[in-house]
Amino acid sequence: MKWAASLLFVNLLSTVLTAEIDDGAPFLQVMARSSVYNVGEKKAIYCKGLNLPEKIVWYSPSGNIVEGRSVKNTRVYVERPKNETLVSSLVPLIIHSTKIEDSGNWTCKAGSLSEKLEILVGEKVNLSVKEDSFIGEESKSAKLDCVAKGYPKPVVQWYKDLVPIIDDHKKYIVRKREDNHQLEIRNLTHQDTGEYTCKVTQKALSYYTYKRVFLTVQHKPVIVNHDTNEVYYTKYSSEEVYAIVNKTKNITCSAIASPPPTFRWNRRQNGFDGDAIEDEETVLNSADGTTSVLQLRVYNESYLGEYKCSVSNDMGHVSIVFDVQLGNKPNPPDSVNFMYATASEMIFNVTCSTCNLAVEEEDKSPDPKNLTVIGYSFQLVPFQENYPADWDAATEFKVDIVWSNDTLFTVGPLANKTTYHVRVSSRNAAGTSEWVEVLPPPSTSFAVKLVVSVVLLFGASVFARCY
Repeated sequence: MKWAASLLFVNLLSTVLTAEIDDGAPFLQVMARSSVYNVGEKKAIYCKGLNLPEKIVWYSPSGNIVEGRSVKNTRVYVERPKNETLVSSLVPLIIHSTKIEDSGNWTCKAGSLSEKLEILVGEKVNLSVKEDSFIGEESKSAKLDCVAKGYPKPVVQWYKDLVPIIDDHKKYIVRKREDNHQLEIRNLTHQDTGEYTCKVTQKALSYYTYKRVFLTVQHKPVIVNHDTNEVYYTKYSSEEVYAIVNKTKNITCSAIASPPPTFRWNRRQNGFDGDAIEDEETVLNSADGTTSVLQLRVYNESYLGEYKCSVSNDMGHVSIVFDVQLGNKPNPPDSVNFMYATASEMIFNVTCSTCNLAVEEEDKSPDPKNLTVIGYSFQLVPFQENYPADWDAATEFKVDIVWSNDTLFTVGPLANKTTYHVRVSSRNAAGTSEWVEVLPPPSTSFAVKLVVSVVLLFGASVFARCY
């Protein structure tokens, strides 16, 4: 029915053309521009002529005449109108279910007159799998597939965590085997774990698609400094830790490993490991298996010394020895003043004239009795009328001193329009000072919401005036 309607349109248009004023000059035009089609589309391309010396003939890109529709010729053919004349003609080229081989120059010709139309038939890449996962093993290779079949040939680029991968023939190798643009990653380490994306582009078709592969590398544990994120690649490492007498020192042992590791703590004496420390109130392991915290209660100097954290999984094991030494308790801040607040933050002015302040690494004091203050700890708990502050339920914010003359510090995010009990302490590598409470209890502001409300009211007023 659709093609019948198309032929009716052709006959009507041919009649209109016949009625046009005949100036005697021969005229031929393909009524379409060079185009890009997708495989499987149906197309009807018209060639219009006036005062022609001969009938219109369509030629395929191979130079063959396109015949009319027949039992054997049902995909590509011409459909001639019943009232076709040399005075006026409109002959459509019909292509059912376009194929890649239909790409090229199609020619409409009548005598010495001719018009060409360039057609590109493209096949969009269809990635059957858009997301995949791969488990590799340390020191071995991983091969990630990206089968991108299409026409014109697509451009394929691999990325790791959104950063383009360069084929260096050492670490990364991209091989094209037929339609598979395979990425090989050699000598796998824990750093190769991540998201890999195969991005496929067909510029001529204005088409883009992609495939994501999540690579997990199984590897032996790697110790990570909990504060600086420094990675210790040696099997055995050590770290100095400072503690304050009569205070609890939390010693954090962090590691990345796949599969997740197990942690074991020992007190070392005379170069040998003592019994494992297994008290659940002393050793706290994180739910994600990346950290273990030894809560060391330093009642006196006999608790100082070496504590070993051993980390192991099926791929191997590593260990780190924390040498716990006595450090000085920092002096508390001289003054803490509440400056101002937003809807979700508070800004305080904190000074400590008796603190040893230094920012640059070379300026920091190596003397355990005079450790550098590295920042401040803020504890905040919502204020309740006629109730003392429940500091056990407080939220703690640690801020670092970036510059030695820094005095303004921002704390948040906090609840809007809320009053808080606030206390502050100085912080060094050994621990924290005594607390200094901020009085009166400050509140977060609702000014931001008021400003938004004013703007909305102003906008509504303007809208009302305009309409």
